[in-house]
Amino acid sequence: MHNAAAPTPQEAVPTPAVDHALALHRAGQLDRAEQAYRALLDAQPDDANTLYMLGVLYLQRTDIERAITCFDASLALRPDDADCLNDRGIAALSRADNEGAASFFRRAVECAPQDALAHCNLGKALRRLSRPEEALSHFQRALAIEHDLLDALLGSADVLEVLSRPHEAVAAYESAARYAPDDLRVLLGLGLTLNTVRRHAQAEACFERALQKEPENPHALFGIAFATDGQLKFGDALARYYRALEVMPDSPTLHNNVAFTLTCMSRYDEADHHLRRAIELTPDLSNAHKLLGMSELRRGNFRKGWAYYEYRKTTPSGLRDYPKCEMPEWRGETVEGKRFLLVREQGAGDQLQFIRYASVLHDMGATVDVRTSVELAPLFARVRGVNDVLTALPRGAAYDYYCPMMSVPAWLNDDAIPGAAPYLSVDDTQVAAWRARLEQAAGSRKKIGLVWAGNPDHYLDVYRSARLAALEPLASVGGLAWFALQKGAPETQLDGVAQRWPICALGQSLDSFYTTAAVIQSLDLVITVDTSVAHLAGALGKPVWVMLPQQADWRWMISGETNPWYPTARLFRQQVLGDWSPVVEALRSALEAL
Repeated sequence: MHNAAAPTPQEAVPTPAVDHALALHRAGQLDRAEQAYRALLDAQPDDANTLYMLGVLYLQRTDIERAITCFDASLALRPDDADCLNDRGIAALSRADNEGAASFFRRAVECAPQDALAHCNLGKALRRLSRPEEALSHFQRALAIEHDLLDALLGSADVLEVLSRPHEAVAAYESAARYAPDDLRVLLGLGLTLNTVRRHAQAEACFERALQKEPENPHALFGIAFATDGQLKFGDALARYYRALEVMPDSPTLHNNVAFTLTCMSRYDEADHHLRRAIELTPDLSNAHKLLGMSELRRGNFRKGWAYYEYRKTTPSGLRDYPKCEMPEWRGETVEGKRFLLVREQGAGDQLQFIRYASVLHDMGATVDVRTSVELAPLFARVRGVNDVLTALPRGAAYDYYCPMMSVPAWLNDDAIPGAAPYLSVDDTQVAAWRARLEQAAGSRKKIGLVWAGNPDHYLDVYRSARLAALEPLASVGGLAWFALQKGAPETQLDGVAQRWPICALGQSLDSFYTTAAVIQSLDLVITVDTSVAHLAGALGKPVWVMLPQQADWRWMISGETNPWYPTARLFRQQVLGDWSPVVEALRSALEAL
């Protein structure tokens, strides 16, 4: 941040005494240089150059108050000295006077518009003042003047992260890496942002290089564990997290992340231990509470689970995804005679699962309106107890309470899951039309709907979804007509099995959840991975066989073939993460027994 480690006065008289003082300063002999500067000032007290150089010396010693005294005295004599203004700003930053620092830096850039360092320092002060857009502007101006100014590259990268522009932040760090490839700040910053944009393998390489420089650097240890985790190499990630815990045994974030990785490995008891330790260290750590809630729900401990799971709304993502409404949020108050708004949350499957609570609230005496997505609105309008369905909240809507769908059971006195199905329905005429169409294709064979892939953006989709080719042994079962309910890119996998496994593709016709529901009602059975179709079929009361990865979502519980949420569901679970073969064999045997 300094203009020069060993300063050169702007208008110094070239005397032996001045040269001697500067030489001592440049040589790092600060005590002798101070004496020489003091001797000069004894002879000429109003020498702005000597006052400035003595201020720089004190700044190097971190003797901030003396440095400020010298800089102020120099500026009183020469108020437009950009170098002195810049260093006076640095002194202000050193004592956390960010407003003052910004003022000095701003005067410096006014006096010297082409001073890259002054722009960079102004950017740093503005960053501390939580004015990231202005800070970025000055970092960019600094780089326009001096394109390889490392502090400006790092500053712009940092601010771009703050502004939620991670891809640009990566580019800024990569630019910094071209000039300082081994700088620890560059390696750590680049690794962090690469993790943010899910370029985990490259992030891992950055943190490896950082650890070669500092083997126990906590940021590098955490970052490389996170990067490995992001590549779903859970065993390696766990080992790296444990190494980080050796350096930071009381890090709640580390304990939380260890727990998440253990959960992905179905090691739930160990995960709970780390979650409880994280909460012990930081009682309001929302992510740990949320994960512990999911663990308790998975175990069937619903009262504890719902209470912990409420913390999902105060996690970093929850604060974004759960904005407060203008009306009171329901906390279990009496709803008899009240207008109640049940609010959508998370994905379609979550809403399909929890819309059942509209009927519960209705039976408690509430008039229940539901806010949901456009694609689910027609289905939800037919749910018993739903007064009206909204896809946007009108201004001034007069409700006594609102509640996110998945929060309702947290405030009920009864932990019993309202598991009666069906609680969704579709028009009989549309079902009849689809039944006729499918029977024309199937004849006397049983009609089986199939979904093999879910949301590709899900963190564990590589394990939740299957390749259609892996399910091909099911084609050997006779007397079945297969219909693909699959939508999106995975539909192209049908071409690869077409000659051996005739499957009628319906994806292009499934233009809404309502249409998909009508098709499901026309089938004899649905076989699906864990995706919204599983919830839709279960809510319709249709027989549905769900293929689950070894680490199944909390709502499918820890073990067993049955599920309290959907009486008509039968669960087929992996025993080894990623290995669908035993699941497919179990499905084939079950189909033969139909």
